[in-house]
Amino acid sequence: MNMKAKYLLLLAALTFCFIACEKQEPFDTQSEDDAPLILKPYNESGTGSFIYTLATASTPMVDSVVVTPSRYTTVNWYVDSTLVHTGTKIDMTFAKGFHNLVIEAVTTKEKRTERTGMIIVEPHTLWNGPHNLAWDESIKVSKEEMASVPAGAKIMLFFETLEDQEYYAMRITTPWWGDDLLPQMDVKELGSPFSFTYDDHCKALVEQTGAFIVVGNGLKIKQIICDK
Repeated sequence: MNMKAKYLLLLAALTFCFIACEKQEPFDTQSEDDAPLILKPYNESGTGSFIYTLATASTPMVDSVVVTPSRYTTVNWYVDSTLVHTGTKIDMTFAKGFHNLVIEAVTTKEKRTERTGMIIVEPHTLWNGPHNLAWDESIKVSKEEMASVPAGAKIMLFFETLEDQEYYAMRITTPWWGDDLLPQMDVKELGSPFSFTYDDHCKALVEQTGAFIVVGNGLKIKQIICDK
């Protein structure tokens, strides 16, 4: 092999190496006429609902979104119905409390899709599990533990359903059986987390009876928190 041939072979090898090692753009076959899809975040339940829990108000929520068609789609982040950020990556802090979140993907042709979720900042833990509930078992939160929780606070129960149960239900009641904060509900129709408002009626019942009690069947209670 002559010197010119060796030179050309070396040049070809270097060119191939450069192309192979060069960072490639994300593979996206959709056009701007296609409907947008949010590929990430994704959860296996298929509900499209997400919870971000931040330890303090100074703890940022850091996440990113993958969409397609990526070149023609804008990502908007709405918190409590207000547009707070535009872009595929977010790094922001939020005030203490519970905030509703909507992640919207909109294309240049005004085609849209969204994911919903919640941002929880500095949650107050009322009970930690997990604990499986059956017909003869319950979870109790005393009035002393609820004393600092004001009327109007939002209480949230994180749970998952168990397999092979005869029925799936939850009821939030008091030691005075029949004085319910919330009547019996079909758990599979609720979805986790389940939240309710601890209103004046609920607070008065707990103070009079000494506690609120979660009873049910076919579910595992993982945590109960509030936004006091």
